Amino acid sequence: MVSIDVLGGTFLDIYIIKEQEDIHKSKVYMFPGGSGLIVAIGLAKQGYNVRLISNVGNDFVGDYIIKKLIEYGVDVDYVQRINKPTSIFVTLNEKPIAIDRQVLDCDLFVPDNKSDYLFITTEINKNVVDSDIFSFYNKVFFDIGPRSNIIANNHKKHNNVIYIGNEEECKGLPFTCDVVKLGIKGAKWDDIQVGGNKKKAKYTIGMGDVFDVALVDGILKNEEKVLILEKAVKTAESVSDYLGAFNKIINS
Repeated sequence: MVSIDVLGGTFLDIYIIKEQEDIHKSKVYMFPGGSGLIVAIGLAKQGYNVRLISNVGNDFVGDYIIKKLIEYGVDVDYVQRINKPTSIFVTLNEKPIAIDRQVLDCDLFVPDNKSDYLFITTEINKNVVDSDIFSFYNKVFFDIGPRSNIIANNHKKHNNVIYIGNEEECKGLPFTCDVVKLGIKGAKWDDIQVGGNKKKAKYTIGMGDVFDVALVDGILKNEEKVLILEKAVKTAESVSDYLGAFNKIINS
């Protein structure tokens, strides 16, 4: 079975839905989150051996997140417990209003015995993004969101890396993204583009993570580019009615 390391963030996602002026009629939901966690669960669901490399706090939220990762078959041996609160991501009607990422800025416990493949995001410590970690894997899938601005201007584009991002994230890079998410317009990979359904999603947060899982799965199965893109776009669109990245990935 193919093994893949996922190097990314873990959060407690808090979604506040406030449709009326009366705050007593608000709805608050909490789920495990972070692109690292969501992609790790998604790939584990596809049958891959997945190790998540990340940090959580030494608190009850960290306990909860690790329990959920284990429940979905993710190897948590390299999820490090830090003596700080677990990172929290808060949205109001799907607009991010607060992010506490303390533990994610700490050093990571990266294994010496690396897998053949790596999925990495910019949710983690900037020093890791700027390191030579890419050279230790046969192939790397690098989703440059959500902090593409931390990628150094002198970052060398690695031949073994597939760079993934949305249009806005890819604009400010010193190199061209390989795969670009185009929202309701679909996605493109080099000179291949597939269309989307052009319908506004009810809940957008997490659709990019679901897209990434389908993309990586298709690549690892050696499918044709156009088929991979079509599947990734349709899979992301199919879960747009689910609130939260966690609910999207477990229902994809």
